[in-house]
Amino acid sequence: MFSVLRNHTGSILMRFILAAFLFLSNVAFCQSSDPSAAMGIESITGTDLRKHLFILASDSMAGRETSMPGQQKAARYIAGEFQRLGLKPVGDSNSFFQRYDVEVSRINYVSSFLTINGATTPWGNGYLSTSLKETTITAPVAFVGYTDNKLDPAMKQKIAGHIIVSILGPRNRAADTTSEGFMGKLFATRRDSGSFVLMTITEDTGRASFDAIATTLGSFGMDKGQMRLKGAAGGGFQQQLLRVYLSPTRAEELLKGSGMTVATLRAKALADSAFTPVFLKNAAVTIANSVIRETRVAENVVGFLEGSDPVFKDQVVVYTAHFDHLGSNASGVIFYGADDDGSGTSTVLEIAEAYAANPVKPKRSVLFMTVSGEEKGLLGSSYYVQHPILPLDKTAANLNTDMVGRIGYSYQKKSDENYVYVIGSDKISKELDSLLTSSNAETVNLHLDYTYNDENDPNRFYFRSDHYNFAKNGIPVVFFFTGEHQDYHKPSDTPDKILYDRMARIGRLIYYTGWKVAQLDHPLAKNPAK
Repeated sequence: MFSVLRNHTGSILMRFILAAFLFLSNVAFCQSSDPSAAMGIESITGTDLRKHLFILASDSMAGRETSMPGQQKAARYIAGEFQRLGLKPVGDSNSFFQRYDVEVSRINYVSSFLTINGATTPWGNGYLSTSLKETTITAPVAFVGYTDNKLDPAMKQKIAGHIIVSILGPRNRAADTTSEGFMGKLFATRRDSGSFVLMTITEDTGRASFDAIATTLGSFGMDKGQMRLKGAAGGGFQQQLLRVYLSPTRAEELLKGSGMTVATLRAKALADSAFTPVFLKNAAVTIANSVIRETRVAENVVGFLEGSDPVFKDQVVVYTAHFDHLGSNASGVIFYGADDDGSGTSTVLEIAEAYAANPVKPKRSVLFMTVSGEEKGLLGSSYYVQHPILPLDKTAANLNTDMVGRIGYSYQKKSDENYVYVIGSDKISKELDSLLTSSNAETVNLHLDYTYNDENDPNRFYFRSDHYNFAKNGIPVVFFFTGEHQDYHKPSDTPDKILYDRMARIGRLIYYTGWKVAQLDHPLAKNPAK
């Protein structure tokens, strides 16, 4: 009798609590059309986000570099959280891990060198190569101006087989000192037919100087080489053009006996868009690029929540963030990666907890996936779409979170933190963008900034995070981002600088947008084919 009465009373009490919670949730949700989602949204808090992030960005995680022990330790932490929340393991052998092999290639600094007119210098001493082509080249040298100086077809024929030397970047960015301008210079190239090597002369001072570029490339992990999925074709490992950055001091050595200087050549190239190559007949150059290759293992972490509707539960909404970062440098300095992307990973963990805390389950299933290999070229998400755990044609949408814990440069100037950049939300499905907009109005009322939604934006953020691998497969995506800042890809990206309560607001928006997709009574409408 007691047990029966207890159960009956408990049932009444639970119904009362549920009704009260729904009422309060309605208030919190403004004019929400789906108050049942609120039963999880309140669990997303700055306090919990802080707890996760101080663990993920701790010394013990050692910067979470893909395939390294710190990344694997972070994967175990995330898997433990998924298990605590009662998510289903759907990875390899019914685990929370989807493992994949990667091939790592890096410069052999001991065996790589540059010889100019008989004087040999080791890698890193006034020159560095970012290419992973095993080769030794001795060839004549031709100066071709900036990367966008125009050469007539006859001149292109003449420079075939030469080591070509250019000034850093295109002419139209010569005086550009902005962050966007620097990135445009750094990765500008030219692929003149028949050329073996492109040597780019860096600037004398500032962020485009040789030492500063070496530091920047190191922050991207390029000093450690490159990584790709095992067996992947093409890419940097197969490139035919050897890319070299050359300090002005080393460049002057090339010009000895020519009667020219770097300054005079730079002025000549800047004066006219059309350019006649200068053949440096007195320059004798040999470059040796030696490469070390090895195979390692990395993993994505996946947790699954089955949907409640018998018709829609075979469809899935996928939440993603990358949990890898840059590891540490040769001196042992850790790149903590708190914002990039410990913030996104912590947000996905909190969103997973929101779904787990909600007794109302969505119609569609939900996959929570933290991926590795993003900093190495979106490798983990690339592997997933090539080996999907759940069919891609049943994947309703991907909501990707990458760097949502800080204030980006533009908003620092405005002293405004009530925003989030949204990228890609209307490119495949305008209905997804509409759901995002209504979700925002019903919850946190952030300014949805579409500045970087333009595919032609020089930052190319649309192509630079894991949602892009889903978008390439025709899956509607939205990428949440708060912008680059002074600590981006630096050891100073630490968890004490994160705005946790603001991050919780963004997390609530992401949760609710995905919830709305999961609750649709029809497939998410895609835009007409162009």
